Amino acid sequence: MPTRLERRATPYRLTLLVLLTLSLVFSASCDKGRSSDLITGRITTIKDGEERPVAQASVKINPTSVDPEKKGADEQPEDPTNMTGVALTNDTGFFEIASLSSSQTFQEYSLLRNWKYEIQIQVPGYYIYKGPFSYEKGGIELAVQLEQKGADVVDDSGVILIDEKAIQSGAIRRGN
Repeated sequence: MPTRLERRATPYRLTLLVLLTLSLVFSASCDKGRSSDLITGRITTIKDGEERPVAQASVKINPTSVDPEKKGADEQPEDPTNMTGVALTNDTGFFEIASLSSSQTFQEYSLLRNWKYEIQIQVPGYYIYKGPFSYEKGGIELAVQLEQKGADVVDDSGVILIDEKAIQSGAIRRGN
């Protein structure tokens, strides 16, 4: 015959076992298939007639709206304007973004499936790139070619004449 302590411990063991089982089932169903969600890409430019990678480019993605052409879009966990995915390109111009972060609640969310996104790429010396794309699920690879800003300006119109006499030259002097 079980003792009084053994009779009291049995319901607690059963409750603990049920709670552990439910937590395992719940966590498995919540993350099902989300580990494969990934937005990757390669940022390049044309220099001297060759395609070259752009390193250290800042890449941001923002969900903009549900894609009307797709069914079963994820519900937004909060205002999409607060959610951003960020990355920097490596030396080969490659980046990857696996989640979105909120600037308001500081929460991290999975990528929103069947949504339209906007990508923005910034790097010194290049024009800022903005463009839309759609994301369904799994992995998607984007390829973006940036246009380098011109640093040299040449006047070949003949309208502006340089007055050589107006150009001053001087010397640097050291004071006492």
